[in-house]
Amino acid sequence: MLAWQPEPLPGPPVLAVPEAPAAEVIAAVRRLVLPDLPLERPHPAPQPGLLRVATALVVDEHPSAPAWSVADRELLAAWVAVLIEHRGEDGVQELVRALNRT
Repeated sequence: MLAWQPEPLPGPPVLAVPEAPAAEVIAAVRRLVLPDLPLERPHPAPQPGLLRVATALVVDEHPSAPAWSVADRELLAAWVAVLIEHRGEDGVQELVRALNRT
């Protein structure tokens, strides 16, 4: 993961969800992932390739991402990568729906 936060680009974020604190988004993705994790793996252990995908396509595209700490962005990326590993694009769509309900 990067130790710095990229500068936000002008224009609307690609991820169509409302702004939210990082803790709220992390909690939402954890609720989606935890039922799929084996009991011996209660913490995210993402595949490196999926971690990059999660960061680029979900975390970096969240409208609140520029305000989050690096640690929050990294933790969220790890959980999203595990979500993608277990549910693929459908998992990301479930996350978007969950974030739009809050």
